[in-house]
Amino acid sequence: MASPWVLYWTLSQQDVTIAALTLVGWVIVRTIPILLSAKREQRRAALQLPAIALVFAGLGWISNNGTWLLILPSATQAAFGLAFLRSLSSTPLVEQFARMIDPDLSVPKQAHCRSWTKIWGGYLFVLAAIGLVLAGAASLKLWTIYVGILSYVLIGLLFAVEYITRKIRFRDYGRNPLDWVLARVFPPARSDVS
Repeated sequence: MASPWVLYWTLSQQDVTIAALTLVGWVIVRTIPILLSAKREQRRAALQLPAIALVFAGLGWISNNGTWLLILPSATQAAFGLAFLRSLSSTPLVEQFARMIDPDLSVPKQAHCRSWTKIWGGYLFVLAAIGLVLAGAASLKLWTIYVGILSYVLIGLLFAVEYITRKIRFRDYGRNPLDWVLARVFPPARSDVS
């Protein structure tokens, strides 16, 4: 989340080299603990996003063009979108997350997870496209506001829509304050026990 602001500061100083080297340093610092904690079979996946970042940092540095650095968040979002959509060929990504909480998902919940995996994949591609357009056509300030704030707000908004939709549809509430409110507004179905 800090990288758009670092890029804004370095690129607003008209120094692509410093921006690219700062990005490389940031990637290395963030990747080392991830690699150290990743299981052996997870290391390849853990290196994919850092590799994308290093490619765009290298392109920006070699060409002395900061736009390559601005494309990075869009490439990252597109990679996440692709991961969601590719997971549809086996266990959808949203279902994998859901099974961490509820290992025995019902068939309707599995269908919900599949649908929301498609939605997330498409949504991330749309957000990536917006960032890409802004990287090429907008001011650095506007790009930074979108990538550093607005895109996170939009991701949080979709998460909230999915969460509330799921809670209302399945009436499966937990012990957090939001679930408490939702349970009062949309009470769970009562089972008639005689």
